Amino acid sequence: MLHFFKLIRFPNLIIIALTMIGVRYGLLEPLWRSVIKDMLERGFLVRGMGLHMSGINFSLLVISTVLIAAAGYIINDYFDTKTDRINRPNKVVIGKIIQRRAAIILHISLSFVGLLIAIYLAYNAGNIKLALLQLFSITALWFYSTHLKKQLLAGNILIALLAALVPITTGMFEFASGAITNLQILNNSAPEMGSYVLKKGAFIVIGYAAFAFLSNLFREIIKDIEDLEGDIADGCRTLPIVIGEEPSKFIAMSLIICTSIFLGLVQQYIWKWDLIILFYFTIFAVQAPLLYILYILWNAYDKFSYSKASVVCKIIITTGVISMFIFSFIQ
Repeated sequence: MLHFFKLIRFPNLIIIALTMIGVRYGLLEPLWRSVIKDMLERGFLVRGMGLHMSGINFSLLVISTVLIAAAGYIINDYFDTKTDRINRPNKVVIGKIIQRRAAIILHISLSFVGLLIAIYLAYNAGNIKLALLQLFSITALWFYSTHLKKQLLAGNILIALLAALVPITTGMFEFASGAITNLQILNNSAPEMGSYVLKKGAFIVIGYAAFAFLSNLFREIIKDIEDLEGDIADGCRTLPIVIGEEPSKFIAMSLIICTSIFLGLVQQYIWKWDLIILFYFTIFAVQAPLLYILYILWNAYDKFSYSKASVVCKIIITTGVISMFIFSFIQ
């Protein structure tokens, strides 16, 4: 069982689930709570306002996303065995502990169940097209593992996009589950209130999605530098193989600086909204580690240095998720 959890990257799946929970209960629920409070203070009778997707359906959405992600990790390891035997020989599971045929069956089964759940939820929300989000993830993870992972930047960008899709998927399913009607009611009761809720909700969710994209993109590049030896042996054409280690390192550092600038712009709104605790949390738990990664990369000279930078990247992604729950508590 321990090897199975290692295969599906269980800690990463926890982060995915927490991201979705954070978007729903850390970002969107407090937004509705503040709107309800404001409407009551104006003397309006508020009914049916709040989260629209049922708790059961939301749990199913989390399960669907986690199953698809787990299937993606399995198929990635299936096609990456040769490289992993060089880069991470102690972590190889497929072919040593789990048979390759069993891994493929497991991948297909998890993907199929995840997609079935998504189709049910999309139909229940009244927009079957929403299931295309999960279908895209399944297809993208397959092509990443079979073709794009070995190509220049294509795989890195795709993984970053899939990471950004997690909060967006949560927001879109919530929006499609009845929020439109209540936003129209808000606009009729208080001019532009519904539009305000929609714009602020979209701003917050897209902001976190952008952070997820950038942080995962520079982490993927750092991991490619870390895995340089095995990728060369496997005939890959990743960024550090094509342009070299040093130029790739400076591209990663440039992306980190862009992320820091982007976060600084967002922090202006956090300060404007008087979310002081969240403001200082992002400084010490996100901005400071970003600077630390820059320091590590500037002085990096071996595989261990890049491995350490990759670990700090994961910490930053985790603290980014934690910030959603802080947002909830201080609203």
